Amino acid sequence: MAEPNGSSSTAPLSERWAAVDDYFACITECSLDDGTCVTHCMETHLKQDGASGAS
Repeated sequence: MAEPNGSSSTAPLSERWAAVDDYFACITECSLDDGTCVTHCMETHLKQDGASGAS
């Protein structure tokens, strides 16, 4: 799989893809109408500031 464009993270590629997998697992538990839940999943699992993913 190719690396996502614009990615400047120093985390190994496998860790970044694991975060994407965790994000998708998280959003599958959200209601389709719950934008807050989806936003929370994005902020938790796809944050790009170099901080560890907080659960």
